[in-house]
Amino acid sequence: MPASDKRAKSKGAVSRGDRGAGGAGKKAREPAELRPLAVPKRGTHPAATFTSKAIPIEFAGPEHRYNRADLEIQGIYHGEASSEGRIFLNNPSADEKTPRTPEAGYAGSFHIFGHGGCLGDPGHCEVNEHNREEYDFRPPHPLTPANKRVSVTNTLREIAKRTKTVTVTIVPVVTAATELCDTDNVFRFENMRFVTYNP
Repeated sequence: MPASDKRAKSKGAVSRGDRGAGGAGKKAREPAELRPLAVPKRGTHPAATFTSKAIPIEFAGPEHRYNRADLEIQGIYHGEASSEGRIFLNNPSADEKTPRTPEAGYAGSFHIFGHGGCLGDPGHCEVNEHNREEYDFRPPHPLTPANKRVSVTNTLREIAKRTKTVTVTIVPVVTAATELCDTDNVFRFENMRFVTYNP
Protein backbone atom coordinates (compact mmCIF):
# COMPACT_ATOMS: atom_id res chain seq x y z
CA MET A 1 0.00 0.00 0.00
CA PRO A 2 1.45 3.44 -0.87
CA ALA A 3 2.70 5.54 2.04
CA SER A 4 0.13 8.24 1.30
CA ASP A 5 -2.70 5.72 1.67
CA LYS A 6 -1.31 4.54 5.02
CA ARG A 7 -1.33 8.09 6.36
CA ALA A 8 -4.89 8.63 5.23
CA LYS A 9 -6.03 5.38 6.86
CA SER A 10 -4.19 6.18 10.09
CA LYS A 11 -5.73 9.63 10.25
CA GLY A 12 -9.18 8.16 9.77
CA ALA A 13 -8.61 5.63 12.55
CA VAL A 14 -8.42 8.36 15.19
CA SER A 15 -11.29 10.45 13.94
CA ARG A 16 -13.61 12.03 16.49
CA GLY A 17 -16.56 9.84 15.64
CA ASP A 18 -14.63 6.59 16.27
CA ARG A 19 -13.34 7.53 19.72
CA GLY A 20 -15.40 6.28 22.63
CA ALA A 21 -15.09 6.27 26.36
CA GLY A 22 -16.09 2.59 26.46
CA GLY A 23 -14.08 1.30 23.52
CA ALA A 24 -14.78 0.42 19.90
CA GLY A 25 -18.16 1.12 18.42
CA LYS A 26 -19.08 3.92 20.85
CA LYS A 27 -19.10 7.56 19.79
CA ALA A 28 -18.07 10.49 21.97
CA ARG A 29 -20.83 12.77 23.16
CA GLU A 30 -21.02 15.97 21.12
CA PRO A 31 -20.55 19.23 23.09
CA ALA A 32 -23.61 21.35 23.80
CA GLU A 33 -24.30 24.03 21.23
CA LEU A 34 -23.04 27.43 22.33
CA ARG A 35 -25.07 30.54 21.56
CA PRO A 36 -22.79 33.57 21.15
CA LEU A 37 -23.88 36.99 22.35
CA ALA A 38 -24.87 39.49 19.72
CA VAL A 39 -22.71 42.53 19.05
CA PRO A 40 -23.59 45.36 21.50
CA LYS A 41 -25.88 47.96 19.95
CA ARG A 42 -27.12 51.43 20.80
CA GLY A 43 -30.42 51.73 22.64
CA THR A 44 -33.52 51.52 20.46
CA HIS A 45 -35.94 53.26 22.83
CA PRO A 46 -35.73 55.92 25.57
CA ALA A 47 -34.63 54.70 28.99
CA ALA A 48 -36.41 55.73 32.18
CA THR A 49 -35.32 59.14 33.49
CA PHE A 50 -34.80 60.09 37.12
CA THR A 51 -36.03 63.35 38.68
CA SER A 52 -35.27 64.30 42.27
CA LYS A 53 -37.51 66.10 44.72
CA ALA A 54 -37.02 69.85 45.04
CA ILE A 55 -33.64 70.52 46.66
CA PRO A 56 -32.94 73.75 48.61
CA ILE A 57 -30.10 75.73 47.01
CA GLU A 58 -29.75 78.79 49.25
CA PHE A 59 -26.04 77.92 49.40
CA ALA A 60 -25.73 78.76 45.69
CA GLY A 61 -27.37 82.21 45.81
CA PRO A 62 -25.66 85.41 44.64
CA GLU A 63 -24.86 86.39 48.22
CA HIS A 64 -22.62 83.34 48.68
CA ARG A 65 -19.01 83.18 47.54
CA TYR A 66 -18.02 80.01 45.72
CA ASN A 67 -16.01 79.37 42.59
CA ARG A 68 -17.27 75.89 41.74
CA ALA A 69 -20.30 73.68 42.33
CA ASP A 70 -20.31 69.94 41.63
CA LEU A 71 -23.05 67.33 41.52
CA GLU A 72 -21.72 64.15 43.12
CA ILE A 73 -23.52 60.90 42.28
CA GLN A 74 -22.55 57.90 44.39
CA GLY A 75 -23.13 54.17 44.04
CA ILE A 76 -23.90 54.01 40.32
CA TYR A 77 -24.60 50.49 39.02
CA HIS A 78 -22.58 49.66 35.90
CA GLY A 79 -23.08 45.93 35.38
CA GLU A 80 -25.16 46.17 32.23
CA ALA A 81 -25.56 48.83 29.51
CA SER A 82 -23.07 51.58 28.71
CA SER A 83 -24.67 55.01 28.78
CA GLU A 84 -24.35 58.76 28.87
CA GLY A 85 -26.09 60.46 31.79
CA ARG A 86 -27.31 63.96 30.87
CA ILE A 87 -27.97 66.28 33.78
CA PHE A 88 -30.78 68.84 33.60
CA LEU A 89 -31.67 71.26 36.39
CA ASN A 90 -35.27 72.42 36.89
CA ASN A 91 -36.43 70.61 33.75
CA PRO A 92 -38.26 67.42 34.86
CA SER A 93 -39.68 66.90 31.35
CA ALA A 94 -36.23 66.60 29.77
CA ASP A 95 -35.54 63.59 27.57
CA GLU A 96 -32.85 62.50 25.12
CA LYS A 97 -34.16 64.95 22.50
CA THR A 98 -33.95 67.98 24.81
CA PRO A 99 -31.31 70.47 23.62
CA ARG A 100 -28.13 70.45 25.67
CA THR A 101 -28.23 74.19 26.32
CA PRO A 102 -28.27 76.29 29.52
CA GLU A 103 -31.72 77.58 28.55
CA ALA A 104 -33.04 73.99 28.75
CA GLY A 105 -31.36 73.50 32.14
CA TYR A 106 -28.55 71.34 30.79
CA ALA A 107 -25.68 71.27 33.28
CA GLY A 108 -23.31 68.54 32.07
CA SER A 109 -22.93 64.81 31.41
CA PHE A 110 -21.16 61.74 32.75
CA HIS A 111 -20.46 58.43 31.04
CA ILE A 112 -20.74 54.86 32.30
CA PHE A 113 -18.83 51.98 30.70
CA GLY A 114 -21.12 49.02 31.37
CA HIS A 115 -20.09 45.35 31.67
CA GLY A 116 -22.79 44.06 29.33
CA GLY A 117 -24.74 41.89 31.78
CA CYS A 118 -23.82 38.90 33.91
CA LEU A 119 -22.66 35.71 32.18
CA GLY A 120 -22.21 33.63 35.33
CA ASP A 121 -24.50 31.61 37.58
CA PRO A 122 -26.89 33.37 40.00
CA GLY A 123 -24.86 35.34 42.53
CA HIS A 124 -21.73 35.39 40.37
CA CYS A 125 -21.91 39.15 39.80
CA GLU A 126 -22.97 40.18 43.31
CA VAL A 127 -20.57 42.55 45.06
CA ASN A 128 -19.65 41.36 48.55
CA GLU A 129 -17.05 43.80 49.82
CA HIS A 130 -18.29 44.14 53.40
CA ASN A 131 -16.31 41.08 54.61
CA ARG A 132 -12.96 42.30 53.32
CA GLU A 133 -10.27 42.74 55.94
CA GLU A 134 -8.76 46.16 56.55
CA TYR A 135 -5.39 45.21 55.06
CA ASP A 136 -6.72 43.28 52.08
CA PHE A 137 -4.88 44.96 49.20
CA ARG A 138 -6.52 43.07 46.37
CA PRO A 139 -8.32 45.22 43.79
CA PRO A 140 -12.00 45.83 44.51
CA HIS A 141 -14.71 43.79 42.83
CA PRO A 142 -15.05 44.83 39.14
CA LEU A 143 -18.72 45.69 39.73
CA THR A 144 -18.16 47.88 42.79
CA PRO A 145 -20.59 50.80 42.29
CA ALA A 146 -19.08 53.84 40.58
CA ASN A 147 -19.00 57.47 41.71
CA LYS A 148 -19.23 60.45 39.36
CA ARG A 149 -18.61 64.16 39.93
CA VAL A 150 -19.80 66.72 37.37
CA SER A 151 -19.27 70.48 37.51
CA VAL A 152 -22.66 72.24 37.27
CA THR A 153 -21.44 75.68 38.37
CA ASN A 154 -22.79 77.96 35.65
CA THR A 155 -26.25 76.44 35.31
CA LEU A 156 -26.77 76.20 39.07
CA ARG A 157 -25.61 79.77 39.63
CA GLU A 158 -28.08 81.14 37.07
CA ILE A 159 -30.98 79.15 38.52
CA ALA A 160 -30.11 80.27 42.06
CA LYS A 161 -30.63 83.88 41.00
CA ARG A 162 -34.32 83.16 40.32
CA THR A 163 -35.38 80.44 42.79
CA LYS A 164 -34.46 78.81 46.09
CA THR A 165 -34.97 75.19 45.02
CA VAL A 166 -33.93 72.98 42.13
CA THR A 167 -34.76 69.54 40.76
CA VAL A 168 -32.15 67.26 39.22
CA THR A 169 -33.15 65.17 36.20
CA ILE A 170 -30.84 62.47 34.84
CA VAL A 171 -31.57 61.38 31.27
CA PRO A 172 -29.72 58.12 30.47
CA VAL A 173 -28.88 57.60 26.80
CA VAL A 174 -27.85 54.00 26.07
CA THR A 175 -24.70 53.87 23.94
CA ALA A 176 -24.13 50.09 23.95
CA ALA A 177 -26.13 47.11 25.25
CA THR A 178 -26.46 43.37 24.74
CA GLU A 179 -29.54 41.18 25.11
CA LEU A 180 -28.53 40.62 28.76
CA CYS A 181 -29.03 44.30 29.62
CA ASP A 182 -32.08 46.05 31.03
CA THR A 183 -32.33 49.04 28.70
CA ASP A 184 -35.30 50.53 30.55
CA ASN A 185 -33.94 50.91 34.09
CA VAL A 186 -30.45 52.03 33.15
CA PHE A 187 -29.66 54.66 35.78
CA ARG A 188 -29.47 53.12 39.26
CA PHE A 189 -27.64 54.83 42.09
CA GLU A 190 -27.49 55.22 45.88
CA ASN A 191 -27.11 58.92 46.62
CA MET A 192 -26.42 62.35 45.11
CA ARG A 193 -25.51 65.76 46.54
CA PHE A 194 -24.23 69.21 45.61
CA VAL A 195 -20.75 70.22 46.75
CA THR A 196 -19.48 73.80 46.52
CA TYR A 197 -15.92 75.10 46.84
CA ASN A 198 -15.07 78.46 48.32
CA PRO A 199 -12.24 80.57 46.88
